[in-house]
Amino acid sequence: GGASDGELGFPKAALKKPSYATEDQWSRLANKDAPVEDSAEAAVDVVIRAMETPQEAAKRLRSSMGNETTVVCIVSEAEDGAADSEALVKSIAPQLDAQMGSRSTFVTRGMSGVQESFADKCGDGSHVKHLMPFGQSSGFGKGGDIYAGGDNEARDEVFGLVGDIYVTVE
Repeated sequence: GGASDGELGFPKAALKKPSYATEDQWSRLANKDAPVEDSAEAAVDVVIRAMETPQEAAKRLRSSMGNETTVVCIVSEAEDGAADSEALVKSIAPQLDAQMGSRSTFVTRGMSGVQESFADKCGDGSHVKHLMPFGQSSGFGKGGDIYAGGDNEARDEVFGLVGDIYVTVE
């Protein structure tokens, strides 16, 4: 329409994809040939994500993982190449997966180094999720990305709420 074409003084910056919208949602909103139901669903999802509190995001994520699942968060600030930390996590990951995998979800913050090593060594990766800010990707070969927050700080706040157990490797 007129406003979305820059008419009526509508700010063009408001038409850029916000960080909390996924590529799929944004493409459904931009596609003039998309079914109305698809566009409406995408619009509602984007608005809900924009207004979601950290507590609501944690509840949503917990629900998506199964409320009976034990969520084990893997915490590390170790830099890439922290050999001792990576050796430890490479030993812990397969053991945790073997002992807890079927009733647990392991969540990282999608950081390279220790967290990526954990994901790589945690079985087939089916029990691993990487909590990322909306619009970002872990790029890891194992596990799947899940989303909360528009930036790292907001994502970290949700990370602090979503877990039952936090395993810290430094």
